[in-house]
Amino acid sequence: SWLPVLPDGPLGTFVENLGPGQVVGRQVLASPLLGEIQVGIMAGRSGIDVEIIRAKNLVIKPGVKMSPAPYVKVYLMEGKMCVAKAKTNPVRKTTAPLFQQHLIFNDSPKRKMLQITVLGDYGRMERKTFMGIALIRLDDLRLGSEPVIGWYKLYHSSSLAGTGPVRKDSETSLAGPNMLHY
Repeated sequence: SWLPVLPDGPLGTFVENLGPGQVVGRQVLASPLLGEIQVGIMAGRSGIDVEIIRAKNLVIKPGVKMSPAPYVKVYLMEGKMCVAKAKTNPVRKTTAPLFQQHLIFNDSPKRKMLQITVLGDYGRMERKTFMGIALIRLDDLRLGSEPVIGWYKLYHSSSLAGTGPVRKDSETSLAGPNMLHY
């Protein structure tokens, strides 16, 4: 079952400044913040327009001197099913990337969630690295022709435990060998 975090909800008192419609699980209280991503979402006749605007304070892998080239995968989820997915192009290597890229989903936002996953490309020899995830319940937003823009906190995927399905097909741990690898 989905667990919305509302300002007056039990977790809302512990987790401040979540983005509009952002959903987290109880594990978020023990999960480090991995950065933030600014997203604009609007709905029209053609479907859902998601603008990945920028991110800030992204965390790089321990022991790595350079920043990866970050990119974002967005999954449109209905229940446990991914009904559509899209990704941005990678941007220059930085922990505060500017994307300004639109991803269009030809689907209704009703009863859907957006899963926004930030990944880092460290180069040819490294696997793509998971950098953070945010989950947005579209029914909680007043979507129309004006975008709903907000900063969403990025966490480890474990922070979503109890909130529903999480796509793990491209996720690699940020931390050392004790963490789960997918």
